[in-house]
Amino acid sequence: MFVILFNVLLGASVLYAFVRGGAPERVVAVAFIAAATASFMARPLAHVRYQDTEVGLLLIDAALLVVLVAVALWANRFWPIWIAAFQLFALLVHIAMLYQQDVLPIVYFVVISRIAYPMLVMLLVGTTFHFQRLQRHGADPDWIRHNI
Repeated sequence: MFVILFNVLLGASVLYAFVRGGAPERVVAVAFIAAATASFMARPLAHVRYQDTEVGLLLIDAALLVVLVAVALWANRFWPIWIAAFQLFALLVHIAMLYQQDVLPIVYFVVISRIAYPMLVMLLVGTTFHFQRLQRHGADPDWIRHNI
């Protein structure tokens, strides 16, 4: 049931980001699709699932965090900061599992898998705010210009 709910929410948020979002929303949408696909392909075998740190998922989550932090640093939006913070939490759960291996597998699984739901909702909300600013002002700059 959770897999179906996740896939529906992922599809809806990504589609909405592509239809109504700007560049930051689309970059995050592509990153979410790539991470979800890679996570599906890297999922552990059923008999050893979440008994130990899932290194494949840790690496995927680390790569996703890099993309989300880059978007948070450069986007002219506030919501990417929150998504990056949630992703950092997910990565820290993986790292904590490296040091504390007696965590129940169900706890590890629930924490790293359910964190995606609020992130997808934030993408929906961020896309909605972007679209409202476009309608109200006729423009909504995508990126901040940093003087480096």
